[in-house]
Amino acid sequence: MAKQERIQQDIETLRRITEPCACGTQRPSYTPEYRLAIEYVKKRMKEFGLETREDNAGNLYGVLAGTQKDAPKIISGSHLDSVNGSGAYDGSAGVLCALEAARMIAESGAPLRHPLEVMGTIGEEGTRFGQALIGSQLVEGSWGEPQLDEFRGLEDGLTLRETMKAYGLPGSTTGVCRRDERVKAFIELHDEQGPILENAGISIGVVENIVAISWMHITVHGLASHPGTIPMSVRRDACVGACKLICAVTDYAREHYDGEATVTAGKLEVFPGNTNCIPSRCDFTIDIRTCNGAYRDDLVRFIREKKADVERACRVTIDVREGMRQAPTALDAKVQQCIEDACKKLGYSWRRMNSGAGHDAMIFARIWPTAMVFVQSHDGLTHHPDEYVPPEELAKGADVLYETFRMLDAQRDD
Repeated sequence: MAKQERIQQDIETLRRITEPCACGTQRPSYTPEYRLAIEYVKKRMKEFGLETREDNAGNLYGVLAGTQKDAPKIISGSHLDSVNGSGAYDGSAGVLCALEAARMIAESGAPLRHPLEVMGTIGEEGTRFGQALIGSQLVEGSWGEPQLDEFRGLEDGLTLRETMKAYGLPGSTTGVCRRDERVKAFIELHDEQGPILENAGISIGVVENIVAISWMHITVHGLASHPGTIPMSVRRDACVGACKLICAVTDYAREHYDGEATVTAGKLEVFPGNTNCIPSRCDFTIDIRTCNGAYRDDLVRFIREKKADVERACRVTIDVREGMRQAPTALDAKVQQCIEDACKKLGYSWRRMNSGAGHDAMIFARIWPTAMVFVQSHDGLTHHPDEYVPPEELAKGADVLYETFRMLDAQRDD
């Protein structure tokens, strides 16, 4: 079976491993469906001679032995969990293309000097606990035992430790952290989750930076009253205040940072939530993303300053809290160059670009030389049942990984 068909077979199999849902694929971490997916990928790893294991967090590893056992590993992969009602490529494509590249090496009869590890991380999406990048941050070491008791399921209220135990894990982080391990490089392949490559007719994106992210949590306090008896000029409408601030920061970002930064008000709750009542409170979020930390800081500054104008105009009070602050991540230039050289060798079109989404790679970049490969994403759809990557583009991604592994393998270890 050709590599294109093998990858597509694996994609379609994982697509069907899902919780019952209205549409698409739904595979949260630590569920029976997630276990089925792990067992399938593990089986495919073993078919091509990879030695498999799971750590105490539930991250999956498959290692193809190198000729020099003590050489630092080359690691590639992504995550195997999904958001609710998702497509079949986000995360899974990175694991399956890395697995295909390992298969190609196994079939070539020319083993690498370095061990090659295919990695499937757990809990990247944050769907179950409201916390993203769980598996990678436990591996990287920023999180450990305290987080197992701190994080609780959004629906069942169980702690992460309790959830791990119910899934069949020991409920500890022993042996999960790999901060002190020598690693040659980590490479994550991912669908672009945007339209740039497809619109330009380019196959491969070589990612230079991963965005800075800030999540602003904002509450507007007004005064509830009857909608027919309070004149418009004296109202203290919390929802109107929220809308004015959202529109102001959106217009500011479009005017000053179009193409360089984004702001998104993705969640808004109005209280008391009655048709016949002026809103007394409005809670909302603003997601800020940019690869330039100064732009992010300016947008945060604008929100904090603009709130005073809205407070005066709408006779409300506004609380602003920055709930998450992730610095921009510059990826490893030497590994990027290997990816670019692989594209040139293969004759595949490529371009340098940034990632507007967060990935496990930005966590592993703290401890290992790290890079990312993007493949086309049709219409830029992601976190959507119609997410799609053409099979030939997935095959190109696997080819680029294969050649990049070969180039890294030929380099002298530092």
